[in-house]
Amino acid sequence: MLPSDEMRARPSRRRSRFGRLVLGISLAALLVACTDTSSPRPPTPSAQPGSTATATAPNGSASPTAPSASASTAVVSVPLAVAVDVRDKRDGVSIAAARALIAGAIVPCGIGELTLAGQPVALPKIACQAVEGIEAKVHGNAKAVALLPPGLVTARVKVLRVGGADLFGPPSVRKLAYPLVGTATGLPDAWTAYDVNDVRTLVSTGDTCPDRGPANMAIKKGKGWPWILGGGTARYTGTHMDTRFSGPTGNGWPVVEAVRTGDTGKVRALISDADITVNDFECPMLAKFVFHSKGTIFNVDPKVAPLLASGGVDVVTLGSNHITDAGTTGVKQTLAYLDANKIKHVGAGLNLAQALAPAVVDVRGLRFAFVGWDDIAGSAAASATHAGAATLSDANVKASLAAARAQADVVFAMPQWGWPEYHAGFTKQQLAQRTEFFADGADHVLGSGTHWAAAISITPDAQGADHFVISSHGNFLFGQDWSRQTMEGVVVELTFNGKQLVQARLHPYVVLDQAQPNLVDPLTDGRYVLDQVWKVSQLP
Repeated sequence: MLPSDEMRARPSRRRSRFGRLVLGISLAALLVACTDTSSPRPPTPSAQPGSTATATAPNGSASPTAPSASASTAVVSVPLAVAVDVRDKRDGVSIAAARALIAGAIVPCGIGELTLAGQPVALPKIACQAVEGIEAKVHGNAKAVALLPPGLVTARVKVLRVGGADLFGPPSVRKLAYPLVGTATGLPDAWTAYDVNDVRTLVSTGDTCPDRGPANMAIKKGKGWPWILGGGTARYTGTHMDTRFSGPTGNGWPVVEAVRTGDTGKVRALISDADITVNDFECPMLAKFVFHSKGTIFNVDPKVAPLLASGGVDVVTLGSNHITDAGTTGVKQTLAYLDANKIKHVGAGLNLAQALAPAVVDVRGLRFAFVGWDDIAGSAAASATHAGAATLSDANVKASLAAARAQADVVFAMPQWGWPEYHAGFTKQQLAQRTEFFADGADHVLGSGTHWAAAISITPDAQGADHFVISSHGNFLFGQDWSRQTMEGVVVELTFNGKQLVQARLHPYVVLDQAQPNLVDPLTDGRYVLDQVWKVSQLP
């Protein structure tokens, strides 16, 4: 038997079709440019010219380059990203490890001398490569490493931090001096340009309904709500089978055993260190909330609203199958508590117009819009005169995305979808809905609802821009301890260079005590959930 989040069969609703680097600057000037706090400029273009010619690379090898009318013949200093396959589980490498990687890295023709942490580094001995083919050599190759100028980085590769610094990391990391720099001659300006002010990060967390397990630890056990979001790191000590439910083979579900390893507050630091943080918030907050130790009707302590604010949450989607568990009163009070804590909301409202209205966040002149809907039966549907959730219908999708598109540069859809629950792959219906979201104006999709960390797709459009989708993040503040799949999840970190998505990174965690997410090492204990996601993902 597969347990439902509702612990009862709920039929699905009708499913519809649904940087500028100045020429000739020195390394010192580069580092100053990377910490510039002036107003943002327009996004860096990323289209690559199609013609090629032959030139002699700085290391003496004859290899093709891609000349452009915008290419400069002057020598420029340019930071070089260490790019690997997007599924690579490493967060970063030390300076010493980076030095070893450089020796076998793929380098675009036109890159000259290299310095790492201020020390000269020999260029790789292999011949330089034409830029058009480098991404293909890295994508899907677990051993390939490339050194890419910032304008060549896309979401189809993963950039590793170098000595803790990261060109495309969150605000606290972007301000660090980046250690790997090369000189470039004859490369198009768009490929070598980099301005830290054009980089923005977004963090997204998974299913959140802090009744039951979280409320038990925060209130009944006296840990307090700050403890719930104060998790650090954890290490697995074993696994066992939980037989409360039959599982896929009739023998139950695997459950992880884990201990905390310190780093208190690391989860809050991760989700708050972003230009925008968004969350799937499924349940109503009530002044007269009632703790539930079991069951499938929920309500939440209003102290959770300032808890989310303390974690840097800017936007939540309320479009879920539980948001009307406390009726119109619950919806009304939830909106009021969120408003009081300056958290924007989408996906539910006191009427349909409010439920469909996008939330818009301006980050240094670039506007991000969010809309949400519910495709799982359970909540009352919002109408012109009644409170409820925005259902995932053709009309609602088109109306909300059109409104978002009119107000923003980057548009996110945040659906609760994927019935039946507890699976990692895309359903056929989700694939059809994804197509409809894109056709109606969405750029990216942050999904939830299956209680598992689930499939990702990265789809380039006709202009070469990447569109990101995650089916589900897994549980975040939602206690289900009967399987490792419902205990483990991923925090999604997306990075934009201008309005172009250039990075999609996953941070694995495990929920302990049915209440508190703690980060796990992606190279060891976190491998299971990362493999669960990537094995069913759709990548170009």
